[in-house]
Amino acid sequence: MQTLPVMHDADTEPLDDAVTRRVQARVGTVLRAKWRIDRVLGIGGMAAVYEGTHRNGKRGAIKMLHLELSVDPEARARFLREGYVANNVGHPGAVSVLDDDVAEDGSVFVVMELLEGKTVDALAEQRPTGRLGITEALRLADQLLDTLAAAHDKGIVHRDLKPENLFLTKDGALKVLDFGLARMREMQSNAKMTKTGNAMGTPAFMPPEQALGEWNRVDARSDLWAVGASLFTLMTGRLVHDAPTLNQLLLKAMTQAPAPIRTVLPGLPAEVAEVVDKSLAFDMNARFQDARGMQAGVRKAIAWLDKHGEPQNLVPVASLGTTSPGAVDSQMVTLKRDPTAPMAAPARPSRLAMIALSLGTLVLGGVVAFFVFGGSSGETPEPGPVASSSAGSARVGAPAPSATPSVAPIAPIEPARVAIEDAGAPPPVPSVTASAVKKGPSVKSGADFGEWGK
Repeated sequence: MQTLPVMHDADTEPLDDAVTRRVQARVGTVLRAKWRIDRVLGIGGMAAVYEGTHRNGKRGAIKMLHLELSVDPEARARFLREGYVANNVGHPGAVSVLDDDVAEDGSVFVVMELLEGKTVDALAEQRPTGRLGITEALRLADQLLDTLAAAHDKGIVHRDLKPENLFLTKDGALKVLDFGLARMREMQSNAKMTKTGNAMGTPAFMPPEQALGEWNRVDARSDLWAVGASLFTLMTGRLVHDAPTLNQLLLKAMTQAPAPIRTVLPGLPAEVAEVVDKSLAFDMNARFQDARGMQAGVRKAIAWLDKHGEPQNLVPVASLGTTSPGAVDSQMVTLKRDPTAPMAAPARPSRLAMIALSLGTLVLGGVVAFFVFGGSSGETPEPGPVASSSAGSARVGAPAPSATPSVAPIAPIEPARVAIEDAGAPPPVPSVTASAVKKGPSVKSGADFGEWGK
């Protein structure tokens, strides 16, 4: 049997050897007298994925929650929800779940359709430039938006769309993976993860309202932002925000609008840039309002490219320093804060800064008064052109103000919002979970386990 790399959680500690041995030991066994486990496809922090065969000859991908998590009701519920939500989409682009059950040892499992191909992020990584062609990326987005339109019509919002959750089969069909974070209308009042203050998802592809944990605002337009962020990354090879750490990336997702894509990829046709930039609008009302509307924009851009041809030798601007997808782990995260802990006090100016500010203000005021009222016979000076400066307004050509520096007041900094869960309530899953297994065999399940490359 081929040796497979083992995925581990974001704390970089390897998985328990006992878990790995238990996963490997299941090969050859039969679950509930119906599914034979043929081989291991991958091992993650929450589950293992196997290739299996039903007693009727049907092949499938068996995703089994680790025994340690199977005893946790919340972990079980979230694990099973992925299958229930995906099946409710009712579209070929959503991976269907064929079965779910509990193994003899108590481990919960679901059986998904078996996919052969690779994830879209793996496809881009294999290119010499680390990017997809513009038309190629748009055609994938067209398929994705068709699936999202069906999901949104059912009140299902995915909430974790990104290139590694998009799977391109050998037949060229795009499949949307990992509906485990998805929200259905009827689940909103019961799902703990939808509570305001919990930031769940992948920061690099997370719209501001989701980064802030304002789940009551997250809707179909939030998914469209993630589609735009995926297009941005696939076309440029960069993430929409530049940040060296996951926390800084999350902060920028909360507070900053992405740069227009043509500042990173000059020469991109305006018809294409308009689609990406509109989907990435910070203001939700300025984005496409539904998947069909964005799909129409994508198809219009494809038609323009088919008629005029795709620009050749597009090279991203290096000087902007935008982060490449591999520079920051694109992990699905849950941030938590103990509500009993005191919040950080707002930053206040020091005593020395306040004294300097007062002196600077007095000196500057005296200088301005001298030039306005002094140095003349008392006549009111004629109005003249005024040039704005950071210190105020002064007449053009007037001598520079005193060299005494003016110190700008330091505005109180509102503590950044962090995701909050009730103190004392144990999290259903590790606080940070990796979202993809490293490269493995070529067959992949409709689950959150990266590429199974041969």
